[in-house]
Amino acid sequence: MPKVISLETLRAQRRKGTHELRIPYVSPTGEMKTVQTRIVEGEMEVFQLTKPIGEMITTPAGLDQLVQKTVVDLQLGREQVPLLYQPIYRRIADSNLTEFVDISPLVGARVVFLQHMELEEVKFGTRVVGPKDTVPIITYAAGFEYTEDIQEWDKTWQLAELNRAMGEAYNALLNHIHLSPIITYNYPAKNKTAASTEGATYLEKLRNTIKQGLIDASQDKNKDTLSPRRPTILLAHSSNQWDIEEALQRQQIGGTIYPAISQIDTLIFYDGYSVTVGEKTYTYPGVDPGKAYLIDPQKYFVELVKHDLRVDASGPDLSRLVVSQIVGRARRGVYTAPANAVQELTLP
Repeated sequence: MPKVISLETLRAQRRKGTHELRIPYVSPTGEMKTVQTRIVEGEMEVFQLTKPIGEMITTPAGLDQLVQKTVVDLQLGREQVPLLYQPIYRRIADSNLTEFVDISPLVGARVVFLQHMELEEVKFGTRVVGPKDTVPIITYAAGFEYTEDIQEWDKTWQLAELNRAMGEAYNALLNHIHLSPIITYNYPAKNKTAASTEGATYLEKLRNTIKQGLIDASQDKNKDTLSPRRPTILLAHSSNQWDIEEALQRQQIGGTIYPAISQIDTLIFYDGYSVTVGEKTYTYPGVDPGKAYLIDPQKYFVELVKHDLRVDASGPDLSRLVVSQIVGRARRGVYTAPANAVQELTLP
């Protein structure tokens, strides 16, 4: 059976056992610190403030505790929107990444092992140099302010809700920037497979569509490496989950038993995300229910991380009765080449 990755299955995994995390944050003094969180059977230990907010912001130690609470609450929000894209991408995290990253070393390395004869020179790897292409490292930021009213009436619960909302928003952003390039790409004919009309039932037609997509992908050789595509991941809308799972299983059709389609080892279901901030609604589109994507992972999908989400707090703004601002930001880039790695299916 393929591994199923969806919001529900990942949440269920987190409800099993104990998970410990050390989350980095920037202290009010500018130091990089970490705070430890524990999730036990799906419940995260809550970080409790020892004093009212109004007292805490008057000292560096108190403000540091406030930032720690923000980080822990934010992680609670992130747990509600698990990351779906990770099996597709390989991750490169390096604080030395420049504003524009040359991607040729990521996909142009060529190495071969050959039998070595005595005194013969070893065959060294090379890097294929093509047209220079770069990926920008983009700064993503969000924040909120808490006002004097929160301090005066000690509305700490409001602060916790804002923190959690920021955590949800960040993971929703990560799913979007990594999956959107796959589902919005304008694929050429070689990367498209039409819905099959063969079969007496919908499941038979769906199965034949997936099989034909795998065949089409295997016949498309990469122009640089001459290697065929071999998809192992299927990305689809959650409304198709049960049909896709059944279509991949061992089946008896017309008296003949057909084995399970074993090449697909991972199913990812993504429906998008939507949130209203102020009077504006922000929508990250999910997979079209009439489409699915067969993906050959890793090589042509790279997640570039200069630094992940950092959170810190600033001082008050008396003119607006703002007690403190909480700001989170991350610097990331995404490299994708869907034409080299994806087969788009139109479902029957």
